[in-house]
Amino acid sequence: MNRSRILHFLLILVFVLTGVSASLAQDQQVQKGDRLYNNKEFAAATYYYEKYLENSEDVKIKRKLADCYLQIQKDTEANYLLENIASSSEANAEDYLHYANLLKRVRNYEKAKVFFKKYAELKPEDSNVSKLILSCNLIKELQDDHLYSIKSLSINSPQSDFASAFYKNGLVFVSGRKNNTSKQIDGRSGEYFLDMYFSEKSGDNYLSPEPFSDDFNTKYHEGPACFSSNEKFIFFTRNKGTLNLEGKSELNIYTSRHNGTDWDKAEIFQFSGQTYSMGHPSISPDGRHLYFISNMAGGYGGTDIYVCLKSGFSWSRPINCGPTINTDGNEMFPFIAEDGYLYFASDGHIGFGGLDIFKSIFEQNEWTYPVNLGPPFNSSKDDFGYLIRKNKEVGYFSSNRNGSDDIFEFKQNPEKIQNLRGRLLASTNKSALKDVEVILMENLSKEKSTLTDENGLFSFDIFKGKNYSLIVSKPGYKIKRILYFAPDEQTTPKQLNISMDTIHWVKFKGNIIDQFSAHAVEEASIQIINQTYKSNSFCVTDEYGDFEQEIDPSKAYDIIIQKDGYFTKVINNYKYQSAKFEQIELQKFSTNQDMELYGVEYDAGSWELKENTIMELNNLAGLLKVNPHISIEINGFTNQDKGKKENNIICEQRAKTASEYIISKGITPNRIQYKSAGYNSGRSALVVKLTEAF
Repeated sequence: MNRSRILHFLLILVFVLTGVSASLAQDQQVQKGDRLYNNKEFAAATYYYEKYLENSEDVKIKRKLADCYLQIQKDTEANYLLENIASSSEANAEDYLHYANLLKRVRNYEKAKVFFKKYAELKPEDSNVSKLILSCNLIKELQDDHLYSIKSLSINSPQSDFASAFYKNGLVFVSGRKNNTSKQIDGRSGEYFLDMYFSEKSGDNYLSPEPFSDDFNTKYHEGPACFSSNEKFIFFTRNKGTLNLEGKSELNIYTSRHNGTDWDKAEIFQFSGQTYSMGHPSISPDGRHLYFISNMAGGYGGTDIYVCLKSGFSWSRPINCGPTINTDGNEMFPFIAEDGYLYFASDGHIGFGGLDIFKSIFEQNEWTYPVNLGPPFNSSKDDFGYLIRKNKEVGYFSSNRNGSDDIFEFKQNPEKIQNLRGRLLASTNKSALKDVEVILMENLSKEKSTLTDENGLFSFDIFKGKNYSLIVSKPGYKIKRILYFAPDEQTTPKQLNISMDTIHWVKFKGNIIDQFSAHAVEEASIQIINQTYKSNSFCVTDEYGDFEQEIDPSKAYDIIIQKDGYFTKVINNYKYQSAKFEQIELQKFSTNQDMELYGVEYDAGSWELKENTIMELNNLAGLLKVNPHISIEINGFTNQDKGKKENNIICEQRAKTASEYIISKGITPNRIQYKSAGYNSGRSALVVKLTEAF
């Protein structure tokens, strides 16, 4: 072999070995990237995927890199990759969906609708896509009317910062800035592990933040937190620091008491530490309701909002807030305000993109349909962490609209505020009416209420250019709804002079007794809801179980009667007939109490629901709907012995089918368990056991 041929052979060998080496290096880059990606260390994984794609057009790796960019909020980079993927011949339905969601997020709504429709063509069974298309149209309706001014707080850092809770004269917030407790970088975000900080407000500014507590901040993630109204108790989120069998680090809620000098050692909340996450706590002003998020089994989607009810020193097990609040997406960052409104972030309800902030209130024993707060609170990015004081003049929310998560303060724009005045007069003699209740409503949402003074006068601060309605009510007079249509913003509204016609009101009297003992039920609350105006009045039974409330006899009412330890009772469409004394029975409950559904009927060996069984289950669903604090177990029986194995199959299917029917009526799955109880000739085919009752 001559020298030239040897040289040629060696060059070929070098090229082959170089190619093999390059291929091995690329394989290692993918392996390292995948390991980090699977561990959700997205920021670290991007480096290896980017290096690999310098010499490859692998669509699978492009998808993973695009997901990394989305997770760490690099929208520009994600947009380039997803556009490339969506226009390729290898694009699938999920590619169209991801690209459409990103287009919506960057406010390209018309193009987003195009790709949502492409996705719908390939996935017609996904009913959620119609909501996504509708949300693109919604953006045009909810424009910023500049009723509030917002500003980014000076305490924000280049890392993630988001509001958590009011505390003393300042804010407790969560941040991924450099700190002394967690010196390592979180590979998922590329930032330091989250800690809690406190910043005191001085005038219109916030002072330099300090770590909230060295006892609470650890090398793991801490926050967000909330405080009891007296600020003696804290509830906060912390991750375990250890991984479960799926390789995930779950979130837990911890609680601590302030002993007057310092905080006691934090203890895990009783329902945490399971195979699911619990976090983002918010406690009600009365300390009786703790709201939080969880991905526990029996929910509706990724994370749902739950509530635990306190009775004495005990907490009920978590109760899902139901399908009105929760969706198949993620509900997060609940905040229960002093006026009873629940504010939360969601990517499942119709919104602008990412997380949007919504509000709902628990009225007439159920949550109202959530209202999107619109701009400036919501944007095409993630908006969350809403906080507001009772006066509603100043509040806070968090958003990544400028890149990383930042805290924003909002205030009512004084240029958009004007005063609406009115006077209530008797139509007969034009005399001033004192103590008329005046409720200011906006889009069927109660905003404010007041009573007229001795001159019959009232006033509200309202936003210019907005339409409202007023509901005026006083015993002995006909309830009225007044529609207020806003004049030109430059025009000062004239005083409203409202006359009220007299009408004979009657005294609705009644007596509440225990169903079994016939003893009087003292301090039961009676809520009387006018069906026409949705206005409420309240009264409480005395030591004899008696109550009395004046009502307009021409109207229909819904009546809700509640007492701790008893099933809530609802009387719908009540119409006053006569002055007779209404006697109403309440049924006491206790855990492990059995209720036999005697009306259920099954054919031998069958679990098919018959008409009578459906009627019984409808009654049970109604009971659970008006008693959201109750959980049950449905036990299936058979009165025909076909052998243990066959009996268990029949009984379990009866219990399962019954529970599925109850769930179909809007009862959350985590409130219902079922099991086979086997053969028993003396029991009803379905027996309901109360497993939780607060």
